[in-house]
Amino acid sequence: MSDTKRNNENMTEKLKSLIEIGVALSSEKELTNLMQLFLEKCLEVCQAEGASIYLLDKKMIYHDAKNNPLLTPQKIPVLRFLRTMNRLSGSEEHNGIIEINKKSVAGYCALSKKSINISDCYDLPADTPYRFNPQFDQDKDYHTKSLLTVPMVTSQGQVRGVIQIVNKLTPEGVEHLNKDVLAQEEIIPFTANDEELMQVFASQAAVAIENAQLTENIENLFESFVHASVKAIEARDPTTSGHSDRVAVLTVELALAVHKTNVGMYRNVIFSEEQIRELRYAALLHDFGKIGIKEDVLLKQKKLHSRELESILLRLDSMEYKNEANQWKQLIEGVLELVEKKPEIDVHWLQNKVEDIQRQIETTKLRIRQMKSGVMQANEPYVVKDQSSLDRILNMIEMSSEHFGQKILTDNEVKILSIPKGSLSRDERMQIESHVSHTYEFLKQIAWTDGLEHVPQIAHCHHEKMDGSGYPRGIAGPEIPIQARMMTISDIYDALVAFDRPYKKSLNADSAIDILLMEANEGKLDSDLLRIFIEAGVYTHITGLLMKKVA
Repeated sequence: MSDTKRNNENMTEKLKSLIEIGVALSSEKELTNLMQLFLEKCLEVCQAEGASIYLLDKKMIYHDAKNNPLLTPQKIPVLRFLRTMNRLSGSEEHNGIIEINKKSVAGYCALSKKSINISDCYDLPADTPYRFNPQFDQDKDYHTKSLLTVPMVTSQGQVRGVIQIVNKLTPEGVEHLNKDVLAQEEIIPFTANDEELMQVFASQAAVAIENAQLTENIENLFESFVHASVKAIEARDPTTSGHSDRVAVLTVELALAVHKTNVGMYRNVIFSEEQIRELRYAALLHDFGKIGIKEDVLLKQKKLHSRELESILLRLDSMEYKNEANQWKQLIEGVLELVEKKPEIDVHWLQNKVEDIQRQIETTKLRIRQMKSGVMQANEPYVVKDQSSLDRILNMIEMSSEHFGQKILTDNEVKILSIPKGSLSRDERMQIESHVSHTYEFLKQIAWTDGLEHVPQIAHCHHEKMDGSGYPRGIAGPEIPIQARMMTISDIYDALVAFDRPYKKSLNADSAIDILLMEANEGKLDSDLLRIFIEAGVYTHITGLLMKKVA
């Protein structure tokens, strides 16, 4: 075979590789995977021993060249040395910084936007503006000879980084790589074809890396936005701090457990990475609509608002003082009337009268204390265990009202204190439940990227029940997305085991699971998902988070 034909075949193979690289780079979105793929292809195309990648970054500086503090810190562009790859030792991560200037090979390449092809790094001409730094060789017991450094430049002329390819090998050199030391003749200079090919390759890589960085920036933006939103929710209701994070952990872990199940209706269900991320965001933001609920409802701890309870207690105090004043007034009026008829008063009679009044006053005080205690007890959302207990308290207050001839509680106050469960009236409960609709209205305004477009719908359904008894839409069964069904189980479990709150006591894991099983038996929860939740021990994944909160 002639040299010309061989060269043509080699070039055809390289062009074929270049096309394959372009396709591969365009399909990879993760920056870490992209760099790994990039270096692998560099070694393959140029038949080199090793390669390194540097990406453009920003470094914050706080002092000028004379070490004087800057009034306004500045960011300067630098090259961050991120990864190396060697045919023998594999891939290795780094985190060094190289200034973009004429002193280093990589810095000069980035500054000039020109490729640098060096035959022997330890034999540079004296007039070369840059110098080779042998520190890496010394640290790794390595010997760099031929070096091709190519800038990664976008079509807009922006440098995204630098690629360095080390020690081009002869075919014999590739075969001898497992030897301790390669012969000098087995390491040859990179050719003009290598340089030209790598320039095209580096341009493709620059665009791919730019896209990957943009994707990463968008993801980081979403992540920071989501966490800021969660902080905003928790700032309004500190008693539920950590709830959204824990629900997200439980829901994601349940989704991963679904992957592993080999029985039941979900044995073939697999969620992609994007779906897991979508599920996590929906779980983190599922309560965001609470930011639109009035604070006196959102933070309501007892059945009565503090001002309402204070009004009732002042009313009872007033009744007590008024009754005592009336008793003494009646005594004085009786004594005056008696004096007018008979100047001399029977001291024993008077003493008995005073003692009788004192007993009546004490009896009244005791009855009023009982009423106060009854109001306080009825006002607790968790103390009254059943409706009969509540009815007895309210009947006692009503009888006392008749005794004193004064209405102690208004009709609205009786209605509020008669709430059988929790602290909220029907209207207040509806306001709280409206947070789901507020969440949906808020989330659907966001321009979610592909793969996250179902976040609003998933969050919207987290209070729906399998039997249609949930809210806000009362949908049932197949209408509820599986992701929302998982979140419902996680949300209820965390609400049950979370730390003591003014309106409820924390339950242990066994009691909480018993309640979930009861709900599933009533057809309200997905029994197959709950089985996975329990059997896979998903609920144990927040134990540490709960302990950390308590500590």
